[in-house]
Amino acid sequence: MTASPFDDIRALAASPPAAGPAPVLDQTDRLAEISTWLTVWTGKTPPAVNRPVVALYAGARQSVGPRGYARERLEAVASGGATICRLAGAQGAGLEAFDLAIDRPTPNAVNAAAMSEKECAATMAFGMEALAKQPDLLIPGVIAAESEMIAACLALALFSGQASDWSDAPDLVIAAVERARDEGGLQDPLQVLRQLGGRETAAVAGAILAARVQKVPVVLDGFAACAAAAVLYRIDPELLDHCIAAHVGAAKGHARLLAALDKRPLLALDIGDEEGVGGASALALVRLACEAR
Repeated sequence: MTASPFDDIRALAASPPAAGPAPVLDQTDRLAEISTWLTVWTGKTPPAVNRPVVALYAGARQSVGPRGYARERLEAVASGGATICRLAGAQGAGLEAFDLAIDRPTPNAVNAAAMSEKECAATMAFGMEALAKQPDLLIPGVIAAESEMIAACLALALFSGQASDWSDAPDLVIAAVERARDEGGLQDPLQVLRQLGGRETAAVAGAILAARVQKVPVVLDGFAACAAAAVLYRIDPELLDHCIAAHVGAAKGHARLLAALDKRPLLALDIGDEEGVGGASALALVRLACEAR
């Protein structure tokens, strides 16, 4: 059998986590649920979050969104002017922002596959670098123009339904998914990712996978981060046992996707921003759960 660039990713997905079995969560007490989840995945009793990290991945696509958007947002983060900078600071969280070759945008998925298998696998591996600083909780997010449309494309390809269920721009979503389907291979979630996801979503998927192996709990940020997580879910639902949903945002398909992933959001603030804002907001609740154990 010919080797695939995805072989290492699949092997990692098949490896057992260092943590024990998934906890039986108390669905009537969210603080108890969070506390139990943290204890199982970190091994700390009582639970604690001492080194949370918000990891933002910036990607760009040809002819999608305003030109230079990702560069502008990266500079805002670097200067401390972005909302996430203040929220992360208030929560005592580290903040990392990664430039995923935004000066070399990937193709628009309406016209061509976003990445080759080799590039997609390599980008997932790069996303795993967020674990290098040994966080005890990870909040991955994206910086990308039209991230909602990209997430909707992934959601439609992974979970079917109508494009209008996932996006307010269904025509573009249909065009991208039909182009990818014509090329074949969409029964494989990793092929869905390389065809329709940007580098930013591939990196988030890699970070989530690495966190599972290293038994680091993950707080999923917005629609785009949840779409990246959905790729892993379609490989094996247990790959998201270490994840909890931060919030349900204003994006049309976000609530529907969370339901498909069987994740109840901690917050419902109608946040429109991605960039870790919802995840950092939910971190306050996670910290409270540690105190209310």
